[in-house]
Amino acid sequence: MTHRWLWLRALAILAVAAFVFWQRTATGQPGPYEARELAVMGGEARGGKEILEDLARGQGAGVYHLEAEGDVAPDAGVEKIIGVTLSKDRGMLGVFRRGDGQPVVLATLDTLPLQEVKVVQLETGRNAVLIRELLDESFGAYFLSTFYALYTWEDGKLQEIWRKVAGNEERWNKKWLAQGEGWQGVSEQVTTDFTRSEGKLAIKTISNQTLWSAPAATGPRTKVQSRTVTHTYRWEPAWKAMVMAEGRVNAAAALKERRGNKYVDRLQLAAGEKVAVLEDEDLLAWLRPGEPSYWRIKVRNGQVGYILKSYLDLQPGP
Repeated sequence: MTHRWLWLRALAILAVAAFVFWQRTATGQPGPYEARELAVMGGEARGGKEILEDLARGQGAGVYHLEAEGDVAPDAGVEKIIGVTLSKDRGMLGVFRRGDGQPVVLATLDTLPLQEVKVVQLETGRNAVLIRELLDESFGAYFLSTFYALYTWEDGKLQEIWRKVAGNEERWNKKWLAQGEGWQGVSEQVTTDFTRSEGKLAIKTISNQTLWSAPAATGPRTKVQSRTVTHTYRWEPAWKAMVMAEGRVNAAAALKERRGNKYVDRLQLAAGEKVAVLEDEDLLAWLRPGEPSYWRIKVRNGQVGYILKSYLDLQPGP
C-alpha cells in the first residue's frame, strides 16, 4: 500500500465524513442508511479478506475479532461468521464453511467497525446474521452512532433486511446553520428487544430522543424537547424484510430516494398499490414542525424508498 494511496483514501474518508455530517446537521436525521457510505466507499477493504481467511484457519493470533456459528447459507451446513475491525472507519464480515478440511469463503461484506456479531433465527429453518456497527466521527463537530443491521442469505449473498439506530449522539454549532450563538444537539438512546411472534422474529424498539441546546460544545445542556417512540418490526417472508406494517397507496405518488439532504422522485406508484412499511422517518418533522414526514417502504418489485405519509393508508395488522 503506497503512501500516495493512503493519502488519497484519507482525503476521501474526510470528504465523505464531512458530507455525512452536513447532511445530518442540515436535516437532523441519524442517517443509518447513508452512514454505510463510509463503510463501502472504495470497494473492498484492502487486506480485510486475507485477515478473515487467516482467522477462519485458526491463524491471526492476537487479532481481535468476533465470531458466531449457525446455518445461514442453504445447502452448506453450519457456517462460521467472522467479523473484524480493520481501522477506525472500516470493518469486514465474512461467512465461511469448511470444505475438504479448509475453510471456504462464501461471502464477505464491508462494514463499519463491529461491536457485535451473532446468528438469530428468522423462522423455522431460516437464520440471519445480526451485527452492531459503530460510526465514530468525533472531531470538530461531533457524532457518535451505533447501528443494528440484519442480513439474510439471498441470491448467493448477504442481503440487508433491517437497519436501526441503536444509539446516537450528535452536536453542531448553531452558527453553521445561521441559527445564532451556542450549540445544539440530538441524543437518542434505544432499547432493543429481540423476541418472537407466531414463530417468527420480532424486534421491539423503544427510542428516547432529546433535542438540547448549550452555550458551548461541552457546556451544561438545556432540554428543548423530548419524546419516546416505540416500534415493532416483524419478519415477513413474503416481503423478505422486517416489516412494521403494510399499507396501500391512496393516490398516485412518487417513490423517493435520498440524495444528499433532499428527497427526489425515483418512480411513480399507482393508487391502490400494496407496500411494506419498513421504518418511520419522522425525526426531522418532529425537530422542525412543518417539514414533511415520510415512511420508508418496500414495493413488490423489491425497490426500497420513501413516500410522503399523506399518500399511504396503513392496513390493520397484528
